[in-house]
Amino acid sequence: MKEFVDPLKKGLLNGLSVTYTMVKVIIPCYVLIEFIKYYDLLRPVATFFKPVMRLLDLPGEAALGLLAGFFINLYAAIAILSPLNLSPKEITVCALNLGICHSLTVETPVTRKTGVNYVPLLFLRLFLGLFAGWAVGILWKIW
Repeated sequence: MKEFVDPLKKGLLNGLSVTYTMVKVIIPCYVLIEFIKYYDLLRPVATFFKPVMRLLDLPGEAALGLLAGFFINLYAAIAILSPLNLSPKEITVCALNLGICHSLTVETPVTRKTGVNYVPLLFLRLFLGLFAGWAVGILWKIW
């Protein structure tokens, strides 16, 4: 019986630890997004990020959706991006970018707990996500 209870107990404690790590990151991010939406700060955020978004051939407003996807999760990104009426190309760029580089605030601490050197992996995901989004924008223009 002990062979069954000990691994179950260990797994439960590890699961609770990971859940706690995720919750303490996700809740403040959601509060921040609600704050931005409540005080209508999307326009200044869009203006601020417009030069960077131009590199990805996206409107400045898409920055908040990408940031939400990077730092919260894909559902938050979808919630922010869907009312923006993006073109199929813009949706593809965002989707590819977020497919590679999403939920960083949740996945990075979890990755760290596995013993992986998480810092290079974090920067690799950021770079590859942005590069892939940029490359799709270029390829879209060619075809």
